[in-house]
Amino acid sequence: MEEAFSFYDKLIEFINSELPALGEGFQVMGFELTLTEIILPIVFMFLVNLLGNLVRSVLINRILERYVHDRKTVLSIGNTTKYIILVLGLVVILSNIGFNRFNFDISANKENPITFFDILRVLFFFILLVFFSGKLKTIFVKQILSRYSDDIGVSQSIGTIIQYMAILLGGLLIIQNTINLGSLNVLAGALGVGLGFGLQNIANNFVSGLIILFERPIKVGDRIEVGNVSGDVVKVSSRATTVNTNDNISIIIPNSEFISKQVINWSHNDRNIRFHIPVGVSYNEDPAQIKKLLMEVAEKHPDVLKRPKPDVLFTEYADSSLNFDLMVWTSSYISKPIVLKSQLYYLIFEKFKEHNIEIPFPQRDLHIKSGWPNKEKLN
Repeated sequence: MEEAFSFYDKLIEFINSELPALGEGFQVMGFELTLTEIILPIVFMFLVNLLGNLVRSVLINRILERYVHDRKTVLSIGNTTKYIILVLGLVVILSNIGFNRFNFDISANKENPITFFDILRVLFFFILLVFFSGKLKTIFVKQILSRYSDDIGVSQSIGTIIQYMAILLGGLLIIQNTINLGSLNVLAGALGVGLGFGLQNIANNFVSGLIILFERPIKVGDRIEVGNVSGDVVKVSSRATTVNTNDNISIIIPNSEFISKQVINWSHNDRNIRFHIPVGVSYNEDPAQIKKLLMEVAEKHPDVLKRPKPDVLFTEYADSSLNFDLMVWTSSYISKPIVLKSQLYYLIFEKFKEHNIEIPFPQRDLHIKSGWPNKEKLN
């Protein structure tokens, strides 16, 4: 760093000696500056920006497109690399113009103090770590795991575990190489108190998220019901799970809800689900004919599975009708059972209308006796 400072100072002295007009000093907010000290950082950042654009272009057009097929991921990595170069260039130039005067100690340990810049460096590297671990997960899920497994839920779970492991190991390396661990005693104690009081729910949801990832009671793509919420799981993160309803509404549910409450998973083992379609007909109809017509309707629908076969049960003699239960299996309407039932009811109505099948409604026989009772009979 001292060599860098020396080179920067020598460069300013050389420019001032060659161009005396740029070396004339003036006061800015109490600091003595020259035009060279203002122009040189601007030129330096311009050159760093050119370098960042060059590296971004090479990454996007020459390197990443060979290994990553997702265009959004390629652009994201290229843009992030450019911004990292810009930030590093800004840090270098600020360090050389005396930015260290703004640094100060924030810990009571005088032997191994933690400075303000130490915290900024940790935060900066953590942000980079989280970003690149997310991109690593995307590449694993979409480019590698998708070749070996068609189950998107399994791929997402493995990708998330890899992301967490990368963040954990990377975070330990960042802290060890940036901050002296002996100076973290006070901060670790404060963090422990925070976890004990204010962060209980966050810690609970995080642990629940790990349980979900390893035990996999739910996974991305599953159709679930928890409480009054019914929808498809689209994302399982460290704190919460995102469920998308049939109305395209995203509901964020804390992970602890899936551990402490009853959850109905419609597609835990596979996506084959049986639906029950209740049907009632008049007492004048032949039950055997009704079964035949209902089977024809089920076999005609393209999204009703042939195996397991549909079936019809004669369930009861009701007050005004003979009741049947049409049972059909499907794998494509697991997220919209009402739509399948509606389509089948339309087909049943048309089939009954074609064969003059009477659909009953509640009926009562009412007998009315006129006049008062005969007094002689009463005596």
